Amino acid sequence: MLTLYIARHGQTEWNIEKRMQGWEDSNLTALGLANANALGERLKDVQFQAAYSSPSGRAVDSARAMLQNRSVPFITDDRLKEISIGRWEGKTYDEIKQSDPDLLEAYFNAPETYMPDEGESFYDFERRVSRAYESILRRHREGNVLIVS
Repeated sequence: MLTLYIARHGQTEWNIEKRMQGWEDSNLTALGLANANALGERLKDVQFQAAYSSPSGRAVDSARAMLQNRSVPFITDDRLKEISIGRWEGKTYDEIKQSDPDLLEAYFNAPETYMPDEGESFYDFERRVSRAYESILRRHREGNVLIVS
């Protein structure tokens, strides 16, 4: 039997600043790294056959902290990136609320209607990530696999 351990990256500097990240990157905070290490400690007895991560620094750093120096195949996959949010990347929530209030409302409260000029719709994002998971499921039939995005 295959067991997937799916984890989110730790808190980042931009999370604190309420900046939208998307494909842009921001470093983990001390708390974000501590939380990733704590999860790694909870998973210390799990034997992973592989680890998959988004290539963003925050996801890679979180995954490595969770693995605690274990020697397992470590694969980055672009399909595991967060949703691309185009011109919003790096902007604060308040900046976006002023420039694109209706689109921001759709993003958070009606994602099926969110259709940006740049970036991805949630439908496109879901399709991309689903393909990554399908690929992982084809490669691994049993054991434990860590996925961090």
